[in-house]
Amino acid sequence: MPQPEKAWTSDADLVSAILGGSREHFELLYDAYFPRVYRFALKRLRDPAEAEDVTQEVFFTVFNVLDSYQGSAPLLIWIFGITRNTVNRRFRRVRPKLDSLDASGAREIAGNEAPTDRAVDARRMLRCCEHVIENELTPLQRRIFHLKHLRRQSVRNIARALGKSEDAIKANLYRMRRAIAEHAPGLDSVLGI
Repeated sequence: MPQPEKAWTSDADLVSAILGGSREHFELLYDAYFPRVYRFALKRLRDPAEAEDVTQEVFFTVFNVLDSYQGSAPLLIWIFGITRNTVNRRFRRVRPKLDSLDASGAREIAGNEAPTDRAVDARRMLRCCEHVIENELTPLQRRIFHLKHLRRQSVRNIARALGKSEDAIKANLYRMRRAIAEHAPGLDSVLGI
């Protein structure tokens, strides 16, 4: 099958335009690569809904970390690296175990909710952690926290994205953990660590 013609002259020019705020250029990238990313995800996951979710997550990630693209490989290869990692995370996710209701042991279905007192403690601890993140961390530390714990980026990728050394990122992660532990005593017991 012939490959579609790219609507841009070079990957570096396209990335530069997108980083400069050009929505049209990001749409060019999205339109050109969406079908290929989706087909790859569908082939691996064999579920159209999961493949659609993965594809959307890939392009969200591409948009958020595009400034880390260094141009040492074609943009498509870089995007497929993100796609492969995103698909692999889906395979590592814990899938719920489904038991037939007709099975002999189906009379007693175990609940997976935490006891109320633990849930209350966890909510209190979460509010405390949110307060620390918003009020005790520097803007840089909040950005690192977001990339590490919400975007699940590696220390290496965070360092590249922020223009810092890996040691600086690790030191900031250590300081953040220490600040959260200081302001949220008992966090380890709530998390069951």
